[in-house]
Amino acid sequence: MAIKILVIDDEPDLCEMLKVNLEKTGEYTVVTSNTAQGGEALVSQHRPDLILLDNVMPGRNGSDLALRLKKKDSEFRKTPIIIVSGKGEMVYQKKNGEFKWLPNSPIVKTRGQLADVKGAEALAQAYGVDDYVAKPFKMEILLEVVQEVLKRTRKVTGEDKPPEEAPI
Repeated sequence: MAIKILVIDDEPDLCEMLKVNLEKTGEYTVVTSNTAQGGEALVSQHRPDLILLDNVMPGRNGSDLALRLKKKDSEFRKTPIIIVSGKGEMVYQKKNGEFKWLPNSPIVKTRGQLADVKGAEALAQAYGVDDYVAKPFKMEILLEVVQEVLKRTRKVTGEDKPPEEAPI
């Protein structure tokens, strides 16, 4: 069974590119939305296994949606979320007790535009998201991050364990 991914981004061309490239792998089915509000409705309707979420969008931003989905009482709190943001090398991190976007952050890895563990931890702490990829990105980097997050979150939730054999 294919893994369901929801892409929420205000750039229709990017949504289509992600849909085509992710589905081309044969591992994923992809649904897209160009607004946080529409994306939230699709979360309930499609129950995705993973969400790729733009942070900066008109109206409600991605970080607000991530906070809503990751609340303790939300049925979607365990759904992995990867922030895919046009902030470039600006990474959300804690400074002076508050979380803010900081330019020229040293926590961006050299392997493309993927924030390293410190950046991912700051995002996870702030929003409960599972990783971060900055735009522009290489598709192979995004695919790698998607695979890493799915592997990591399935181990945490126990979904990768084989079913127990029935007693004979």
